[in-house]
Amino acid sequence: MQIQTTTEDERGLTVEITGEDFSLAEIVHFELLEEKSVTFAGVLPPHPLIKKLVLRVRAQRVKPEKAFANSVGRAIQTTQELLEGLTKALGGGSS
Repeated sequence: MQIQTTTEDERGLTVEITGEDFSLAEIVHFELLEEKSVTFAGVLPPHPLIKKLVLRVRAQRVKPEKAFANSVGRAIQTTQELLEGLTKALGGGSS
């Protein structure tokens, strides 16, 4: 995974992620929309042959980098809770 960021101005950020699936962008996008300080969060539709995600964020009251980091942290926490719940539902995960 390669990540490149571009700061548009003090309230805007573009994040490009190469080598990952579109699903990753949608998870982060959902969490960005839950962030109160985010005024815009969008994912550009990917080209079907190129694994490159582009997310754009605009925020107020906090830097967009901070809002993005907070959203990724919540996505990790939610995914961990899902894993733990699934493991418990499947009887402890022993195979």
